[in-house]
Amino acid sequence: MAPTPLLVHAALLSVSLFFGANYVFAKIALREITPLDLVVFRTSATAAILFIAMRVRGRAASGTASAPLTRQDLAQLFLYSLLGVSVNQLCFLQGLSRTTATNASIMLVSVPILTLAFAVMLRRERATLTGLLGIAIGLSGALLLIIPRGGVDLSVNAKVGNLFLLAGAASYAMYLVLTRGILRRHQPLRVISWVFLFSAISVLPFGFGNIWAVLHTGISTAGWLSIAYAVIGGTVLPYLINNWALVRTKSSLVGMYVLFQPVFAGSLGRLLLNEKLGPNTAIAAVLVVSGVLLSGWKRSGE
Repeated sequence: MAPTPLLVHAALLSVSLFFGANYVFAKIALREITPLDLVVFRTSATAAILFIAMRVRGRAASGTASAPLTRQDLAQLFLYSLLGVSVNQLCFLQGLSRTTATNASIMLVSVPILTLAFAVMLRRERATLTGLLGIAIGLSGALLLIIPRGGVDLSVNAKVGNLFLLAGAASYAMYLVLTRGILRRHQPLRVISWVFLFSAISVLPFGFGNIWAVLHTGISTAGWLSIAYAVIGGTVLPYLINNWALVRTKSSLVGMYVLFQPVFAGSLGRLLLNEKLGPNTAIAAVLVVSGVLLSGWKRSGE
């Protein structure tokens, strides 16, 4: 039985909730470790968990045939690991260190626009009026929530940071567009396992020395719990669900759900970190929901 459009939307909404909550838990973890340390922990631990899960699933489904990965598949997976994880995360961290949280949030919500643009340029999708209108409405909602946090920094250092952030957003958008093909040929669990293995290999040289020092100095229980969430709730589950959804809907719709992340992050920040939540949050949420429904509801089954 094929999944219904409602189930696909529910899955993508859960991905945004997982990613949104990760902003809160990452803030707790970053009190004790550096952003690069967190990326190394996330990629390495995620790769280990996913390969264990793939092995267990393989034993449970030993009677089912599975096509082996070819050299071309492995080369594609290496590219996707750079686009979807390594370059995306490293550019985000480099950008965030040079610019403001407001600028970073604005760059984040450019993902839906970039995803649709790449999909159209590569002839994977067609640009439709409802799709463009939906992105515009959803983007206005996300910006309504983001802009009141502070002014947009246009200094030289911030401009360099913004370029890093834009490169990271573009990298993730391209990942969403390109991975649909291989996900139709191989199981999402296998694809994402190899993506994170390659990503862990590519980022480990940048942070291995500092990780070794961190493990010797010690991390608090709250820090370890936050890292655990970043790995499981902020990486393993949302990436798996995202890959499952990419097989069943347009990459531009998957990108649209990024707009929910500021809404969830702000709401959870208010509940868990006592951050202020302005009255515009409800309006922003309505605009984001309306934009997503308009741009993707009728197309999700295509």
